[in-house]
This record gives sequence, structure tokens and C-alpha cells, in this order.
Amino acid sequence: MDWKMLVTAFITMVVIIDPVGNTPVFLVLTGGEGPGRRRRFAVQAVLAATIVIFVFAFFGRYVLDYLGISMQSLTVAGGILLGIVALDMMKGKVDAGDRARGVNVALVPLGTPLLAGPGAVVAAMLLMNGSGSAGGKALVAAGIVAALAVVLAALLAAGSLVRLLKETGIDLLTRVMGILLAAIAVEFIHQAIVSWG
Repeated sequence: MDWKMLVTAFITMVVIIDPVGNTPVFLVLTGGEGPGRRRRFAVQAVLAATIVIFVFAFFGRYVLDYLGISMQSLTVAGGILLGIVALDMMKGKVDAGDRARGVNVALVPLGTPLLAGPGAVVAAMLLMNGSGSAGGKALVAAGIVAALAVVLAALLAAGSLVRLLKETGIDLLTRVMGILLAAIAVEFIHQAIVSWG
């Protein structure tokens, strides 16, 4: 077995999912929650991302082909969804409104498209397709699981930031992360348009 596949899968997924970059977004979206509920959201977000990534890793090409959806269309859809969330964040509306409607932010937008975004989905599909044997696929799967464990650890550590930032700091962080998230959304759409051309 080529153990480099495990290392490659791990590093690739950690870089693409970017646990450090996504931790402030997680913090903002769960800012009004207690520690126990925030931990539950972290687990749910990573679990949702794991399911989405592995479904696409093993069956993604067949699903997209069957539905007639291109990866570019999937990327644009993810960008639009992130853009909507970003606008709410910049207006400071992420918090109470979503919770009042019973929206589970752990699934959308945290689990997907933030953690299991188009980049992570495509990378998982490519890694799995290039792994060859069953042993290679197992190593790639182990690398992906290890990367998602790092993501979970980063999200669980976000609770200590809440005590540090207090309510005013979280409000400021919400607006700043909204701008950055909007830029990420535009980049998703830009990448899709470039690859279409």
C-alpha cells in the first residue's frame, strides 16, 4: 500500500476545508448558544460534512451525471448560498432570526457549503478516483477522516474564543467575517465561470 495516499488526502483536505479560517465563521453563527449546544453544532456540522464528502467521493460523478448537473453549477449554487449568509452576517441578522425559525446552522451553511464545499467535494472525488485499489481507497478515506477530525477539534476549541471576545467582539467579528464570506462566495462563482469558459 502507498501510505503517501493517506498523507496526501489528509493534507489536501485540511488545506481546502481550512479549519482555522472556518472557526471564526462557526463562532459567529453559534455565538448566542451555550457551550453544550455549540459543541453539539460542531459535531453535527462535521458529521454533515463527512456524509456529503463521502457520498460525493464514492458516487458524486454518477449523481451529477444522472441529474445533468455540472461541477460548475454546483459551485455557483454554493457561492450563491454563501452570499446570502454573508449578507445576513454583514447586517448582523444571523443570530436571532435563524434560531427563532428553528434553523440548524450546523447543517447549512456550516456542514455544507462551508466545510463540504465544492473544493472539498471535487478534491475527494479526484483523490478517490486516483487511488486505484481497494487498499488505496481505504487510505484516502482514512486521510479524509483524519482531516475532518482536525476540523472538529478546531470547532470545539472555538468556545474559548467566546470568553475572550465577549458580545461586542463577536458582533464586530460577525461583520468582518460577513465581508470575507462574501468574497469567498464571489470566488466560488468566479472559479465556475472561468472553468466554463
